Amino acid sequence: MGLLKYTVSLLVITDPIFAALMVAGMVSAEKVRRVAFKSSMTVLISSAVTVLTGDSLLKLMGVNIYSIKIFGGLILLHMAFQMLQAHPPKTKHTDEESQAAASKEDISVIPIGIPILFGPGAFTTLLIFREESRGNLFQFGELAVAILLTVVVIYLTLLNSAAISRRLGTTGMNVTVRVFGLFVGALGAQFVVDGVKHLWVQG
Repeated sequence: MGLLKYTVSLLVITDPIFAALMVAGMVSAEKVRRVAFKSSMTVLISSAVTVLTGDSLLKLMGVNIYSIKIFGGLILLHMAFQMLQAHPPKTKHTDEESQAAASKEDISVIPIGIPILFGPGAFTTLLIFREESRGNLFQFGELAVAILLTVVVIYLTLLNSAAISRRLGTTGMNVTVRVFGLFVGALGAQFVVDGVKHLWVQG
């Protein structure tokens, strides 16, 4: 169940479908494979750095993990409300960034890898999952496998971005975004409730 929870959570937050539609509209067919590889590797490296240095980062900032849960949960709830209206979350990408991306020769790392795929929501979620798996080698292994599975799905989705764009269309994209929004909202609400509960008990 841990592996399923981690994988589904990371997939709905990174939302490779939205990234694939951007790739389909901005990248020529001969460059799609390279963009898919570089973008997925960007997510893998960013995830690994977050998981491996998350403890040190929290200690350096002097921040309680439950405070991160509340803040991360609020970020996810903000994303979810926009997704339920079939709007891409502003935490992932703004209109100004879209215009800047249109003039870039290589969009694989920025903005596709960061922040469209690996944005604030993915960052805080990985911090929380890493903290939850502290001291549990099996749970940490599940998180590592979930990251690898997510990266593979991202790569395959971006690689087939043109076909996905044709099949989904505007209506399919809106339905997908709304469904993902439900999962993101539920996860965000859970983070907020857990964070508030533990901080309340601690006084």
